[in-house]
Amino acid sequence: MKKIEYFNYQKVAREMKVPLSILKKIEDEVKEEFPKDKMMYELHVLRALRSKFWEKKHQVKSFKVMEQRRP
Repeated sequence: MKKIEYFNYQKVAREMKVPLSILKKIEDEVKEEFPKDKMMYELHVLRALRSKFWEKKHQVKSFKVMEQRRP
């Protein structure tokens, strides 16, 4: 979903410095849940961003990658 109609979650994502790859994953997951309801889609993407749950998951993955690279 490109055009914002209800909630400007993309602006929030930029302000929070959410990596584009994470934003795309959130959008894809929420799209599966709300394929035809744009308002609910945008609201839930915004809520997911603001919850910062993605940040914890991202840090865990980054830590695992760092652990694998250690000699």
